[in-house]
Amino acid sequence: MKCCLNLPAPAKLNLFLHVVGRKPDGMHLLESVFSMIDLCDYLDFEVLDEPQIIREGDICWALEKDLCYRAKAHARVRS
Repeated sequence: MKCCLNLPAPAKLNLFLHVVGRKPDGMHLLESVFSMIDLCDYLDFEVLDEPQIIREGDICWALEKDLCYRAKAHARVRS
């Protein structure tokens, strides 16, 4: 049986966001002030038999720009 999660992705309003540097692993150092707002998307996650990411819906950007894909690739390098 596959596990499925439907989780909220709350929205925020950035009042300011500054890139103040870069860490040795290439990730940015940020300085930010934000306010949570009363909006959210809902994301569905399902555990698959194979280690892969499948995107469904109105996604129009390249896989390499997808934050889930990039996080998975970054975690693979670190482990």
